[in-house]
Amino acid sequence: MVIRRRNHTHHRPRAVLVHEFRPRDAATLASWVGSAQEAFWLAPRSRPPLTADVIASWGQPGGDRLTLRDPVNRALLAYGEVNPLSLARGSYWLGHLLVDPQCRGRGLGRELTRALLQRAFEHHGARRVTLVVFRDNVAAIACYANAGMNADGYETHHFPAYNRRERLLRMAISVDEWRLAR
Repeated sequence: MVIRRRNHTHHRPRAVLVHEFRPRDAATLASWVGSAQEAFWLAPRSRPPLTADVIASWGQPGGDRLTLRDPVNRALLAYGEVNPLSLARGSYWLGHLLVDPQCRGRGLGRELTRALLQRAFEHHGARRVTLVVFRDNVAAIACYANAGMNADGYETHHFPAYNRRERLLRMAISVDEWRLAR
């Protein structure tokens, strides 16, 4: 799959490639997590530090782990997952979305979110896709909204790995909303 994105330097469309996750990329992904706060936002159920082995263990049966890659040199640009939430209801959730720190602010998070939504709706036949995001992660909230997701309430979660309880914003999009937004 190829997704067109804008190259902010030259204002020309530039393609990114969507690939399946390769376990050998886990070390690169771990190197992108630059702070304890980023680790908490990314994977609050994973005990720190986020190592390659921890990242390699993510994902669920029946889900997909996708990466975005540069079309020229195949460099890893972003990673995320789409996982089943309730197959009976056709619900899926997105998780562990991460963009190379050198590439942040260029729309790759939005492109990754769109690729994950497309995979959920077209490949898995999802009827609804959700995610939860920390309320102070303003950049992520804007990214998901720009990809077509909408605020859908709040959820409180306990994260034993950090001994914290947090109220998270739930964002969602239905298959009908996704079709209209395309």
